[in-house]
Amino acid sequence: MRRIVLSGLLLTVLVWSVLPTARSADTPATAKGTSAKAGTPTPKGYGNSDSISEEELKIYLYFLASDQMEGRNLPSRGYDTAALYIASHLAEWGLKPGGSATGTDGPLQPYFMPIELESRQVVPSESQAKVSAPTSGGRGARGGVAGSAPQPIELEYGKDWTVNAGGRGAPPLQQFEVSGNLVFAGNGYVIHKAKVNPYEGLDVHGKIIVVAGLPAELASQANGAGRGGRGGGRGAAQNPLGQSCIDFLTPEEYAAQNGALAVVDVASFQQLNAMANPNAGNGGGRSPALNGPAYQVPKLQQPPACPVAPSITAGLALTNAIFQGEKSSASQIFYSAGANTRQDSFELATTKKLTLHVAVHKKQEHGENVIGILEGSDPVLKNEFVVMSAHLDHLGLSAPLPNGHNVYNGADDDGSGSAGLLAMARAFAQGAAKGLRPKRSILFLWNAGEEKGLWGSQYFNEYPPIDLSKIVADLNMDMIGRTKGPGFSDPDATHVLVNPGEILVVGPNISSDDLEKTIETVNGGYQKIALNHFYDAAAPDATHDNLGPGPNGQRIFYRSDHYNFAKTGIPIAFFTTGLHPDYHRPTDTVEKIDFKEMQVVSKTVAAVGWVLGNQDGRPRLNAKLPDQLVKDMKMAKDQGWGKVTPVAPPLPGMPF
Repeated sequence: MRRIVLSGLLLTVLVWSVLPTARSADTPATAKGTSAKAGTPTPKGYGNSDSISEEELKIYLYFLASDQMEGRNLPSRGYDTAALYIASHLAEWGLKPGGSATGTDGPLQPYFMPIELESRQVVPSESQAKVSAPTSGGRGARGGVAGSAPQPIELEYGKDWTVNAGGRGAPPLQQFEVSGNLVFAGNGYVIHKAKVNPYEGLDVHGKIIVVAGLPAELASQANGAGRGGRGGGRGAAQNPLGQSCIDFLTPEEYAAQNGALAVVDVASFQQLNAMANPNAGNGGGRSPALNGPAYQVPKLQQPPACPVAPSITAGLALTNAIFQGEKSSASQIFYSAGANTRQDSFELATTKKLTLHVAVHKKQEHGENVIGILEGSDPVLKNEFVVMSAHLDHLGLSAPLPNGHNVYNGADDDGSGSAGLLAMARAFAQGAAKGLRPKRSILFLWNAGEEKGLWGSQYFNEYPPIDLSKIVADLNMDMIGRTKGPGFSDPDATHVLVNPGEILVVGPNISSDDLEKTIETVNGGYQKIALNHFYDAAAPDATHDNLGPGPNGQRIFYRSDHYNFAKTGIPIAFFTTGLHPDYHRPTDTVEKIDFKEMQVVSKTVAAVGWVLGNQDGRPRLNAKLPDQLVKDMKMAKDQGWGKVTPVAPPLPGMPF
């Protein structure tokens, strides 16, 4: 399907054309807030949860997952349009804005929590790499004459070499220029426990270190991706080598500590293939060119555990130039690294020198969480909050499928959760207008950048607009719209997808037994959906998350926005219908959604939120928490998460 470009006017018409037209006489936009004083109706049952309908969910999701949203990549006009759509409903229903309080333009920007984004990109035309070395007999490199002065071999950026940058825990990409002699140091890792030090006998000061391959412990995890993939993403297992800078040193860390100028990483086979085919797709693979440059959130970046030297990846031409005439050839280095064979370290010819110049361009952009608040009725408890969350972003545009479709619609991931959360916000708002208002406040949060690395929820917890100690729980929904319908099959045996009338609940058994009891009680008295706890574990065991991949399972507990709330000591529950063949593919489209399932899940979560909003007490954290969570909680505390921070004014270019 062609990429559809909409004018601003047409987008505005679409946004307002799908707003609900039927409103009760007692609309939230004009209703007075209730209080806990005499005469206030006593909350009964599960509030207004029963008003959530399949038709309502269809209206919301058909908009959010339309091709016109262009996959809701962050940042993009499609994401901004989706954020405006959510905010317009919250304003229409009279929910209190939870975003910027100053400098706003129009009635919708106050619902946005701005997130500054920055892209740092190498400028290929201004970046240079060249190897200078004398020819060594006969016709030498590039036709040089034996015994002549060093002849520079110039290499093309992107084709012959690239800069290693990005990834969580890595410092921001910086411009640099270095020139020096070379040493080869095997895979370059210093592993203290195993007493492995490939630099023994090597002087690296003022030189450039060349490395190839990974330690055996990391090679199986990297799966051929090369050193650039270290650090892991959402759900990644702990590093088997231990803690960086303490238990081991990467080549970049050793280089920085010992005065080396830079690190050259010989490309793996997969990296060479990517250099040779930069635009190759995989049946709809993500393409940075389609969705713009990679961005980071400067305010979320922490300094590395210890300093690191700049690093590049060498393709075939650069690798051949580096090892021309040396004791080991480029092919020997490459194949030994691929076979995970230990390689001896050595100094390269002193007459050989590598010069690198990397030019970097910076670009500023914006993202936004969307926040609406229903104030509680109790004069004291209204200062406490139940957070209900989903993520609004998805993956953007894709390489075209055979039928021409080129949008990651993200109907299930997480259009379903976002639509369900919107229906819940409407139900609570209209219920409050009829006198059904919970004692505690309800904060509805649509997170940005979950697909990039849980950005929006981290930003909310690192720079919270409210006191995190006042948050009773986070109820998170991510992918609540797919079930095993007739004829369903999935070739991936590691996936679990629910049957109709079933939901995977993740986190309460890990985080808070009290919250689990509340969920079970509410569900037993209301929708009676089957609660499946297969992923409600921090690690695989006989009955939990034991289908793979590898020994660590899916690690679902760590993979969505609820986890950033868990890291700040907040009880969490994550609701999902599970994984399916269309996960992170352009085929995650709205016609495959089970709207009855979405309705039942949304009503259940809304009812749990209602009860949490009215309980005399609040759920407690379990006394025993997983080691990884305890470690991450300490990290969040050490990094200063949780200090109440006024929401910043809107950023340039933000929608209004």
